Amino acid sequence: MTVDRPGQRAGTPSPHSTSVAAVVVTFHPGPDLATMLASLLNQAGAIIVVDNGSCAADLSSLAEPVLRDRVEIVANAENRGIGAGLNQGLRRAKERGFSWVLTLDQDSVPFPSLVAAGARAFEAHPDRERLAAIGASLVGEDRSSPASIPNAAAAYRRVPAVITSGALHSVRAWEWLGGFREDYFIDCVDTEFCLRARARGLDVIAATEPALGHNIGTPTRKRALGRWMMPTNHSPLRRYYMTRNRLSLWRRYARSDGRFVLKDMRQSIREWIGVAFAEGDRPAKFRAGIAGLIDAPLGRFGARRFPENPHRAATP
Repeated sequence: MTVDRPGQRAGTPSPHSTSVAAVVVTFHPGPDLATMLASLLNQAGAIIVVDNGSCAADLSSLAEPVLRDRVEIVANAENRGIGAGLNQGLRRAKERGFSWVLTLDQDSVPFPSLVAAGARAFEAHPDRERLAAIGASLVGEDRSSPASIPNAAAAYRRVPAVITSGALHSVRAWEWLGGFREDYFIDCVDTEFCLRARARGLDVIAATEPALGHNIGTPTRKRALGRWMMPTNHSPLRRYYMTRNRLSLWRRYARSDGRFVLKDMRQSIREWIGVAFAEGDRPAKFRAGIAGLIDAPLGRFGARRFPENPHRAATP
């Protein structure tokens, strides 16, 4: 089947409850999952939960009457990773006729205005058919000041990449691009997809209206080296994936998105300084980082297992 290149023909509808399906990839979700999904009922025409090997008790709250007829569960027997889970969810949304998919992490807090903010960004964009993804503006995110953002009064801003949670993905663009990269397993899956879209001529934007509560990792505030730091406290296994996948991403997109790659390199250095001076379990995290440094150039991708309960650490 030939997939039309986004931009070849018009007709993509604006994100709306009738054109948007919500996809949440879960892994041993907490009790707040049902509350989060209930908050999406008025924003999405369908809710698709792709579960990566959780036990039945973890999903028992989804049997509540308010959710039972609106939530479709795609159950995997094992943890297949975030990339595979997203592809499963978007594939199902396409089968059900949706044009947009709102992707969310299981621990995010979507505002009632989340899809509406994305719709306003879509309507304001001058070339809507070329949009691959519309990211959410996070509450508490360290965003640039309005004066530093071109066209700050607009409903969107151009960005190199957006995170998975709160993003609206064009189903047609996702299909044309070949889906998310599954062998990354978890980290950088969203970034790689966005950089690939930009390298192939599509646009990635973020809505400017804050509409999502979300934390990166488990941030804490600590003072070290004479300054305050906000380490994310990711597990050793996550540090492995971050290191391995970032190296792959930097090598692949250094030419097409060199400015982003340099910025991400600096961010990675800052994170490792935070690990060294403000996080616990430092030896294990540095060993994991070294393993990522070794595996990336050797092309060793997919899931990686360490002695410390790897599946529990690799939460979406």
